[in-house]
Amino acid sequence: MRDLPGQVGAGGLALIVVTALAGCGTSAREGDDSVLHVDTLRGGRILVTNPDPFETPPPRPQLRPPALVEDLRIGSVDDPCSSFGEAFSIAVDDEDRIYVADLQSSEIRVFSPEGACLRTFGGAGDGPGEFSWLAGIAWQRPGLLWAMDAIKLRLTVFDSLGNALETHRFGHPMGASLPWPMWVAADTTLHISNPGAGTIEKYGSGPGLTVLGAFRKPTVEYDYYAPSARTSGDGRVTLQELSTVPHSPEIVFTVDHEGEVWLANQAAFDLHEVSYAGDTVRTVRLRRPPPSLEGRERDSLAAATGLDARRLPEYKTVLEAVNVGADGWIWVTGDERTIEAWDVFNANGVYQGVVVPPVPIERKPFPVYGAGTITGVTRGELDVEYVVRLRVVR
Repeated sequence: MRDLPGQVGAGGLALIVVTALAGCGTSAREGDDSVLHVDTLRGGRILVTNPDPFETPPPRPQLRPPALVEDLRIGSVDDPCSSFGEAFSIAVDDEDRIYVADLQSSEIRVFSPEGACLRTFGGAGDGPGEFSWLAGIAWQRPGLLWAMDAIKLRLTVFDSLGNALETHRFGHPMGASLPWPMWVAADTTLHISNPGAGTIEKYGSGPGLTVLGAFRKPTVEYDYYAPSARTSGDGRVTLQELSTVPHSPEIVFTVDHEGEVWLANQAAFDLHEVSYAGDTVRTVRLRRPPPSLEGRERDSLAAATGLDARRLPEYKTVLEAVNVGADGWIWVTGDERTIEAWDVFNANGVYQGVVVPPVPIERKPFPVYGAGTITGVTRGELDVEYVVRLRVVR
C-alpha cells in the first residue's frame, strides 16, 4: 500500500489543471486552491483535489447537487411481514426486489419493487437455513442471496425463492462485524469483511466459496496531539492504542461496483481507491480541514470520559463512512447517529455538494447505494422502523 492514509507524497507531481469543472463555472489557475485540480502522482496514481465551497472565499464554486425523493416506504405496526423488530441488513436484487434481514425474528423478508410482501424465509434455530444471529445479507447475480450468522460464523446461500442451497464456515472466532459488511461487484465476485483476520476477502460466484484474494485492511496509529494518522514507509499503519476517546480516527472502508476497495482515514477528507494488490489507483480529496475540538465541548468530553483534556485529540474527525454507488458516485457521511446529509462526488471524483435526504436515514443497517437509488431505514412515530427507497434526481 502506498501513501495511506490521508497523506500524499509531494515528489514527482505532474500537475494537470482541469479547465472544465463539471458545472462549477470557474476557470482553473495553477496553484489556486479555489478550483478543481487533477494531478498525476509518481506511480500513476490520480489525485483529484476539490475545493470546499464552504471554506473557499467568494466567489465560490457554484454547485448543483442532486436531490433525493422518497418513492417507496415499507413498514407497519401490525402486519407480520412489514413490522420489523430490528431491520439489521438490506439487499436489493437486479429486479429491484428488496430483502430485509430482521434481527429479532432471524427472518429474511422479501418485498416487490412496489413494496408488497412476497415471502419470508430463515428463522431462529440451528438447522439449515436458520440463524442464531442474522447479521448481514448480500445479493449475487444471477439469483443467490448470501446470509451471515454472526454467532455460528456461518454463511448460508439461498436461491431467489428462499431455499437453502449450501452453508459455509467463515472467518476467525475472535472477530465479528455487526452489521456484517458484504458487497457484490459487477463481475459477481463476493467481498466479505473478515474482522478476525483483518481482511476483506474476495470470492467467486456461488453457491461455492472459492477464494480469489484477500485485502489486508490498515489500522490506525494515532497521535492525540496531531490532526491525522501516520503511516510507515510501506504505507501500512499499526494500531498504537484502541481507544474509546471521542474523535479518535479509524480507517473506514467499502468495496465499489468494480470490486476495488475504498479507504479513508476519518481524520482527513482523502478517499483512496485501492486495488486488491495494494496499489492506490486514485485519491479523491476535499479541501476541508478537520474542525478543532476546543472550549466547552472539549471540557464536556473530558468530564464524560474521565480523561485529562490534554489527552483528547486537537481535532474532531471529519468523516464517518464512505460508500460508492453502483454508478460510481461517492457518498460520504458525517459523525451522526442518523444520516442527515451526505457529501457527494460524481464518478470522476468531482465534488457535487451536500445532499440532504427527505427523512433521516439510519447509518445501520448500511444503506444500499444503487445506480440512482438509496435504500435504507428511517424511523417514524413511536420509533417504528420503515424501509425507504430514495431516488436520486440530478
